[in-house]
Amino acid sequence: MDGRPPTRGTTFGRQRERASIDELLTRVDGPRVMLVEGEPGIGRTRLLEEAARTAADRGFAVVADTAPELRRPAALELLLSVLDEPGPQSPPAGGQDRSAERLQAALEQRARTTSLLVLLDDLQWAEPATILALRTLPIRLASSPVCWILARRTGSGGAELDRLFLQLQAAGAVLVQLRPLPGEAVSDLVTAALGARPDPDLLVLAGGAGGNPLLLLELMNGLSDEGGVVISHGHAHLVTSRMPERVRIVIQERLHELDPAARRLLEVAAMLGPAFHPLVAADLLGVTPADLLPSLEAMLATGLLTTHEDALAFRHDVVRESVITDIPDPVRQALHVQIGRTLLEHGGRVKAAAAHLMAGAVPGVPEVLPSLDRASAEMLDTHPAVAAELIRRALDLTELADPQWFARTMTAMRTLVAAGDLVEAAELAEAALDHCASGPSTAELLTALSLVLVPMGEAARASDTARAVLDMPDLPDEVRDRADLALLQADTGLPESAGVLDRAKAFVKAGDAPGQGLLAGALVVLALNGWDKGELDDALGLARMGVRQASNDGVRDCRLHPGLVLAALLVDVRLMDEARRTMVLGTGGAVGIGRDGWAAGPAIVRSRIDLAEGHPEEAIREARAALEAADAVGARLLSASARSALSVAALRSGDLETAIEHARGEEDAGGPAPPPFDLTRSELIRAQVTEACDGPQAAMTGLRRLLDDLAEHSRALICDPTAAAWLVRTAVAAGETGPAEKVVAAADRLAGMNPGLPSLAAAAEHARGLLHGEPGLLRNAAADHADRWACASAYEDLGILLGGPDGARGRTIQWFDEALSCYVAAGAERDAARIRGRLRRMGERRRHWNRRDRPASGWASLTGAEQRISGLVAQGLTNQKIADQLFISVHTVAFHLRQVFRKLDVRSRVDLARQVLEHSDDVPGARSKELDDGTDAGSPLAPRPPRPE
Repeated sequence: MDGRPPTRGTTFGRQRERASIDELLTRVDGPRVMLVEGEPGIGRTRLLEEAARTAADRGFAVVADTAPELRRPAALELLLSVLDEPGPQSPPAGGQDRSAERLQAALEQRARTTSLLVLLDDLQWAEPATILALRTLPIRLASSPVCWILARRTGSGGAELDRLFLQLQAAGAVLVQLRPLPGEAVSDLVTAALGARPDPDLLVLAGGAGGNPLLLLELMNGLSDEGGVVISHGHAHLVTSRMPERVRIVIQERLHELDPAARRLLEVAAMLGPAFHPLVAADLLGVTPADLLPSLEAMLATGLLTTHEDALAFRHDVVRESVITDIPDPVRQALHVQIGRTLLEHGGRVKAAAAHLMAGAVPGVPEVLPSLDRASAEMLDTHPAVAAELIRRALDLTELADPQWFARTMTAMRTLVAAGDLVEAAELAEAALDHCASGPSTAELLTALSLVLVPMGEAARASDTARAVLDMPDLPDEVRDRADLALLQADTGLPESAGVLDRAKAFVKAGDAPGQGLLAGALVVLALNGWDKGELDDALGLARMGVRQASNDGVRDCRLHPGLVLAALLVDVRLMDEARRTMVLGTGGAVGIGRDGWAAGPAIVRSRIDLAEGHPEEAIREARAALEAADAVGARLLSASARSALSVAALRSGDLETAIEHARGEEDAGGPAPPPFDLTRSELIRAQVTEACDGPQAAMTGLRRLLDDLAEHSRALICDPTAAAWLVRTAVAAGETGPAEKVVAAADRLAGMNPGLPSLAAAAEHARGLLHGEPGLLRNAAADHADRWACASAYEDLGILLGGPDGARGRTIQWFDEALSCYVAAGAERDAARIRGRLRRMGERRRHWNRRDRPASGWASLTGAEQRISGLVAQGLTNQKIADQLFISVHTVAFHLRQVFRKLDVRSRVDLARQVLEHSDDVPGARSKELDDGTDAGSPLAPRPPRPE
């Protein structure tokens, strides 16, 4: 004994088969025959042994091989010797063998005194005479108490044995096909073999045996012998997945039955994977599929393979792994390369080809590199990350002296950029510069590096890099154009960059002469500059020209797409239909934008579109997606822009915590500021969040630079239709009328310069009416605003103006109702809650909930208000912070929490948080939303109200 738990004599997962044996032994009429089929190791012999024991226990005499360990097929003479019948003393007269007749007579004689069970195994090796005799003996002895169990290996034995089994089935025999053990039986067998419960990794490895008991036992015993498992506290833990030697020996014994051609096919099939198509295997072996038929039939007969959908598959992973392990390393690597090339030739399996090429790519074998190049190119559009891995592997295996080294380096860098790995692309370029000997090569690398550095937030370094290229003598025209484009893009990301406008104008004046996207890039620079100066109509025209040019140049460099710029500008002035069309047509969709450093741009613009159209929750989702995409590729510049979009959408929806986190997060993290064409927007949003938290005085501190620059830079008043009004309101509330007057003057000037953009006129009227207290201007602004939130803001300002000491109550309520309706339509729940609070203080209640029948206790009994407060408690907010978020008093929060604790039968905030997690899908998404049960809302969000009362 080796100390292992006993498993011999025990069957696992064979309850149905044992029931068939019981039925056979108790049958009283008709043919008492059971046929058993199964692959090697599936437990056929074990089942026959159990049948013999069961029959003996029931008083049967068992007629079977007395030495099964010799692995010989049962024959008639063998059975006669078991029955103590002597063989013939001399050859039969006339050459006729009377063994069948003698066996029939002997069985009939023995059956007169006892019931018999005849067991014949491994019939696939039986002699023709035995097969012929078995076609008649069970039928002739049907009236005698003789039971038969005839067994063979699945699919083996030839046509005569097949006919025998079919004939006996037609006469009433029962066919039992031994299937692989089910999962529970596998677990039980592993537990019995090891004496401990297997861990999940061990069960996964055991699954590779395909439910074959012999392979399972050899695998478990081999792991035990070779220290592959550790048993502790009744559990078996896998410590290595290396194939045990005894498993390899068992498998090799089965493979010895194959001829050399079948063995060679098996090795190729194992390299192809768990499943393979015969056509691919034939190509690899240089033969036709018809030539493979004998070998395939032999492997199917051994049970090594099985059919799986439209392919052939290995029945057991451990067999395939063992075959692969026995192939010498150099041969295995060469086969990987050959398979990869063959799969590329077949097409449609590029990913599998890539895996084989990667496995076969080793130093000193340059012949594989062109295949890696090809696979990378073919996978770039569908699997860019895999394409990048392939080309990096090819580059790593390329000698510096190889003529293809530089071309492969540039391809690797472009592929990395397309795959969205900006950091590695930049590192690759910097490392390659140390090995570039020629000027043109260095120039090309530096240009590509400059284009990558801008979305990474390193505009100054990108500018210096591009300038270094342009200072080189004798640059090819194509390289110079791309370097000029890189410099334009870099300088657009720098404030007050000298000469960028002059260069852009020169490129536009040159018309079609510039190439490689240079003209489109120059048009974008001029459009952004015009936008900043307030020349919006001209800027839109330039941006539209840039989009048309970009659709023609076909450049795939890492660059800011003109379509994104145009769409963003259109959103600012609320030309929403054209903005949406531009996002689809002007950018070329995902293919046009690509996966490079600017790939997060579309989501940022979509977020702004959603917010402008009154869908703040969708805007938040798009902004989060943009932030995740930008962070994933290292595009820190777009991360800052995504944070701005997320912050303003969160502020609008009432999620003040998220607004604070993202308005200040990038600055606190020491990351790059947004680009100049987005910097003003970020400053404005940050000030708005500050005002919401700390009041107008605190907000004015961060607005000094923006307000001082209004005479020259109009962007602060363009990026939001309510920006001018908000700046006036904040300055007046802070007691600073001078800045408010500057804002109004700038807004009037901007509207006068662009009479074709009504959103600017509405914004100017809104600001002027707010500053001078003119109801007519506010009414006009509310009517002319194209943005629902801006319209609501103007109505609210009008209601506040008319609600003064001498105000008309009815008109005030009317304008507040208008504001409430617009805020609700815009999804601005925080602002809607503020208006309801104003109306309640005037004695007007505006309900916006639906009452419903609720149970007395449990989560379903909570009102919407109680659920929202519970959600905020789960976030860790105090009662005071919850009151601030929901515009209610802290006493109201405490009242609702008492109701919640009673209904849920909880005793602490921790217990409540646990309940919230269990019902997280049912919690209303209402951070900072007003209660839905009519509770009075009187507490302001901050120490100072956001608007003057």
